[in-house]
Amino acid sequence: MIARLAALVAVLAVLSVVFGVLEARWPSIRGQRRRRPGLGTDLAWWFWNPLVNQPIAFVGVLLVVVPIALVVTAGGDGATLKERLEARETWLSAQPLWLQTVQLLVLFDLIGYWSHRGFHRIETLWRYHAVHHSSVELDWLSAVRVHPVNELGTRVLQAAPIVLLGYDTSLVAAFVPLLTFYAIGLHANLRWDFGWFRYVIGSPVYHRWHHTTELEGLDRNFAGMFPWLDIVFGTLYFPRDRQPLEFGILGDVVPTGLLRQLWYPWRKRPAAAPGPDGSVPAEA
Repeated sequence: MIARLAALVAVLAVLSVVFGVLEARWPSIRGQRRRRPGLGTDLAWWFWNPLVNQPIAFVGVLLVVVPIALVVTAGGDGATLKERLEARETWLSAQPLWLQTVQLLVLFDLIGYWSHRGFHRIETLWRYHAVHHSSVELDWLSAVRVHPVNELGTRVLQAAPIVLLGYDTSLVAAFVPLLTFYAIGLHANLRWDFGWFRYVIGSPVYHRWHHTTELEGLDRNFAGMFPWLDIVFGTLYFPRDRQPLEFGILGDVVPTGLLRQLWYPWRKRPAAAPGPDGSVPAEA
């Protein structure tokens, strides 16, 4: 545990320097405070996610994936489940690893798009996702606000199809750390929109529009990596002439503090909690 904490402190220090330099050189919002409101909350989330959220999500994925794996690898003649999965061959796993990687990234983002959209549109789910949208001054560290229910739901939905379809599961372990760093960068206070590739790969400006409280940007840009998914499903908002300036959620206030944000989705409400646009989404 001590070694894990030390590693988290070291990574936090490195990323603070890296993004501190980048956000100072290419800021989306000039003069944004480093010691902004909610900084202490985000620091708490930084340690909570790997120490609590990720183990919860891992157990949840196992509870769903193991029964699926037992079915698709039936008849393993005494081999362990891991050995049976590794020995399983499908036309998908027979493809080159680079092609499987591309397919998995698209599949991940497609599932993530619809689960993300569901967390916005269904009131019960929005209560959990609202925690992630609660930052009113957005920077790279804002990415860490993820309620464990939100994390669990997304990871289970993404993991099950991989096992069902027969992809090489070792690929997931290889690129998950890279996707985590990428997600952190999407929230950074950077004015990067990736120019000619703005509709191919998600940029900080693209995702910061997703977090805005400005009406034209609400309920838009659900993809995590590929903006063209938003084009396909009609949810893209990505103007070339301006960048978002206001962030958070409309119609409600998510409290600061890790424990209060963990409890926020379950607190008693006089009426249905409003969605990101201030309206009341459909009840699940």
